[in-house]
Amino acid sequence: MYKKKQDAKPQVISYDRVKSYMLWMIERYGDYSAKTLLQKANLLFKDDTQFNEPALAYLIERDIVNDLRYAQRLTASFAEKNIGVNKIKEKLYTKGFTSPTINECISALATTDEDYFEKALTLKVRKFGEGPIEELKLKQKALRHLIAKGFSYSIANQVIGYSAEQD
Repeated sequence: MYKKKQDAKPQVISYDRVKSYMLWMIERYGDYSAKTLLQKANLLFKDDTQFNEPALAYLIERDIVNDLRYAQRLTASFAEKNIGVNKIKEKLYTKGFTSPTINECISALATTDEDYFEKALTLKVRKFGEGPIEELKLKQKALRHLIAKGFSYSIANQVIGYSAEQD
């Protein structure tokens, strides 16, 4: 019949096996942050984690894993979408990047408050229409929506009171 999993011979955990697993993950699924890659290796090789950090150090040394490069690509991708700075920071933080890396990527964005105003206005028009919002509950809902998308309160408040006739 079928062999049980218990009958299978356990594979030996070695430096080369951990390194090849990390390379396979990168080749198959694309870039990872160093923290995420280490977490995945620790999860798979939980019986013996002594080779995980040296294998990751090897990949970082060879510039296969580069947190700054990966974070910059993600930041550019998020910036193309209608996402504010705060939401971009949150998404980068959940990916496992350090604060200096996140700050460097955010400061590299060539966007001004006017750009964020335009992005927020696009979101507001898409969901709530073009005119300024007067009704209190709808105004609060729009504020929550824009703040959840990562825009600051001041920009969200300006967008809610904005009408096309003001120009």
